[in-house]
Amino acid sequence: MGRYTKVLLVGLAAIGVLGWMFLVMLGGVVMHSPVSPPGIQTWPPGLHADEAVQWSFAKDSAAGIPYSLNQDKFHGPALAVATQAVFAVRGLKFDDASEADLRLVPFLFFLLISATPLFLRDVAWPTRCLATFLLLMGSAGCYFGHYFIQEPLLVAGFIWGVLLWIQSVGEKRPAWWTIFSGAAFGLSLACKVTALAYLGILLVALLVCARETLTWRRIGWATLGTLIVWVSLQTVLFTDWEGMIAWAHQLWRSFAVASGNDDTLTLTNPGYWWTVALWLAALVGIRLVRGGPRSAEDVPLALAVGCFLFHLALPYKTPWLLFLPVCLSLAMAWPLLAERRVFAWVSSTVAASAFVVACTGTLERHTPTTFRGALLARDLGEFQQAWQKTHLGKPFYVAIDGGHYWPLPYYLRAFQVGYGEFDGAERAPVRILVAHDSSAPAIPGYKAYSLPLRRDETYWVLVDATNKVDIPLMFGEW
Repeated sequence: MGRYTKVLLVGLAAIGVLGWMFLVMLGGVVMHSPVSPPGIQTWPPGLHADEAVQWSFAKDSAAGIPYSLNQDKFHGPALAVATQAVFAVRGLKFDDASEADLRLVPFLFFLLISATPLFLRDVAWPTRCLATFLLLMGSAGCYFGHYFIQEPLLVAGFIWGVLLWIQSVGEKRPAWWTIFSGAAFGLSLACKVTALAYLGILLVALLVCARETLTWRRIGWATLGTLIVWVSLQTVLFTDWEGMIAWAHQLWRSFAVASGNDDTLTLTNPGYWWTVALWLAALVGIRLVRGGPRSAEDVPLALAVGCFLFHLALPYKTPWLLFLPVCLSLAMAWPLLAERRVFAWVSSTVAASAFVVACTGTLERHTPTTFRGALLARDLGEFQQAWQKTHLGKPFYVAIDGGHYWPLPYYLRAFQVGYGEFDGAERAPVRILVAHDSSAPAIPGYKAYSLPLRRDETYWVLVDATNKVDIPLMFGEW
């Protein structure tokens, strides 16, 4: 009878977890929340400006241009190296890559983040599955998991570094665990110099909660793994040693950004910051009510709170900075917290579910690309064919003058494009100008179409209307 009772309890637990998953997803639908598989979208949004920049850098790196020459002020070459590897496996070229092809690369790392709860050994399987579900279906309370940016790689590396460090406690061969933990941290360092600050916060969390894990031997093995992976990625597999100098320049510049003296983005989305703050405060409250001595299981929560307070204290604020504390709390903190008592399980589960659903209502999409770039490229391709029929032997090119070009280079990659002032720009078959007001420019021989690129950023597309060139019927429906 005891055996059947255990089977019955497991079955009831599985049914309960599945039912809760359904309720969370239903709540997301009612609240118009994107609690759905991140890869399933009726119309994929256009590349954000930051995504287009990363595509350009990765493409140049694949063409043999040293990544360090880009003088990227924030990011390392980890995403470029990962993209080249994925594209090599798929036999894909950068010029042929669609938005979905690009976003698949960080999404693979987001899947690693979502799989983290499955490897928490001291957590029951229903809790592991529920945590994985909330991470994946709710995009970790964010929308960054399938964006072509560095953050999914940085967060995946850091979370797995913390996981492997904690799991190494009590292992027969802890050296291998700590080496792999350091390797994961090395991936994060090759994404952004911010990872160095995160490592400092992790050290403080370990000193407070799990001092016994900080032996010189373990630190040495972890440092070895970190250096191997970080240096190999930062130098693009040892081909660009100037990348180490570029990383040092980024580190020095980060102090100016942190002090608010250079390229500081002030808080524009307080609702999301408040939502994350309340979520972390709820977890801390549940931990205090549960009681008990501090242990290695408290490290993820302490680290998440520390990273949140770190970014809260600095003037530079974007929602992307909260991706690590949010993923740490959802992937590790609350599943570990839920295992001790029924109260802790119920309260933390309800809080996690409510957070994933509610935060999507407070998180604003920052400066999204509003136009359909694929349609622009298609229309220009059709116009090119019509134009060249009446201008035999003449080159077709696009001239872009003024403004911030991203993400136009990605969508115009199939055409010959010139930027700024150059000989022949005023005679280009297609000209793209910044719109300073709502009045269309009246230039003889050209027909103007409005191109809303991003919020508060509009261009005019001028096409050659001489010689009775057939303009596509749906041209300009961007």
